[in-house]
Amino acid sequence: MSALSTLFSVGFRPFFLCAGGYGALAAAAWTGWLGDIWGWPEVYPSTYLHAHEMLFGFALAAVAGFLNTAVPQWTSRPPLRGLGLAALAGSWLLGRLGILGAGVIGPVWAMAADLIFPIALCAVIANMLIRAGNRRNYGFIALLGGAALANLCWHLELADLVTWEGDISGAEVAQQLMLNLLLLIVAIVGGRVIPMFSANWLRRQGQTLAMRHPVWLQRLCITGLVLVTVAELLGPIIDDRLLGALALATGLAYWFRLSGWNGHKTWAHPLVWILHLAYFWVGLALLLKGGQYLIDIPAVAARHAAAMGAVGSMIMAIMPRVSLGHTGRELILPRPMLVAYALILAAPILRVASPFVEADWYQVVLLGSGMCWTAAFGIFIWCFAPMLFKPRAT
Repeated sequence: MSALSTLFSVGFRPFFLCAGGYGALAAAAWTGWLGDIWGWPEVYPSTYLHAHEMLFGFALAAVAGFLNTAVPQWTSRPPLRGLGLAALAGSWLLGRLGILGAGVIGPVWAMAADLIFPIALCAVIANMLIRAGNRRNYGFIALLGGAALANLCWHLELADLVTWEGDISGAEVAQQLMLNLLLLIVAIVGGRVIPMFSANWLRRQGQTLAMRHPVWLQRLCITGLVLVTVAELLGPIIDDRLLGALALATGLAYWFRLSGWNGHKTWAHPLVWILHLAYFWVGLALLLKGGQYLIDIPAVAARHAAAMGAVGSMIMAIMPRVSLGHTGRELILPRPMLVAYALILAAPILRVASPFVEADWYQVVLLGSGMCWTAAFGIFIWCFAPMLFKPRAT
């Protein structure tokens, strides 16, 4: 089997390559612009373009890789592979090229190019789940459909096809919706795999510890995050104090849930403890969001705790584990990835702290965060890109 055939043999291979590479490149481009090293495309406002590409470009590629690998296992359906998988990955690339070339082709054609991937991804996953009657995971269809809708709303406003009236722009609402949808994916997937992977590893160490994960607590956490998402969409209709209290309560619920998974016992295994730390960021992001609405904590703190802390760390936790396990290799993290894990934890800490530092240090902290993130995903690509092109180990 050729390297190209191997790459398109299973979903995680092309999409983890895209997510890792784009996570590094897009962050490097943004960091370079912040440091006045180079310019930035002028078709879209810089902060909107940065947010869009990290959410709909980087993060959604990682989600696509995970779901196109996991859903066939959940449903016992044949996975998308070969030309079909190449076409789906190509639609992701088309979206990135459309955004990059919007100044040439115009924002309407860029929108058309960029919408193909999320719609196609939703259709592929929905087809597998519905054909198998896998009702337990129908929620992922709604989440992917919501992602496609959020992308559409973002483009409609920035292409001047729709005028949004409100205190914040429609593009910002779309970005916040997408971020909350990604948080829900992190919460759902993390809630399933963290206690299982933790228990499995502890059992191999001769420790049989109970994992506390009652169904009522799982439902409380997911429902709370859904309500926060809906409340933010409703905007002025919802009192800020109510939304803030809801976010605080939900964040505490996530931390309480996490406390029952014995994370403090897993420090010897990086592939497990990184999952716990990623889930910790979910709770912290919600607590900061509560503070945002109650005591005017800068919104950028909650936003980056969610995007860089929860979503970024969970992606960095899942991609190496899936890549190792599904290529027939032992679940032993390559040594350079320990540095990547340190960097992916430092990046959100610096970014969340940046609004609170003295003005003279703000740019330094901001650039430091971007460089940590870029280096982390660069190390991932260095360690795992060759593996993604090679056949399964025997």
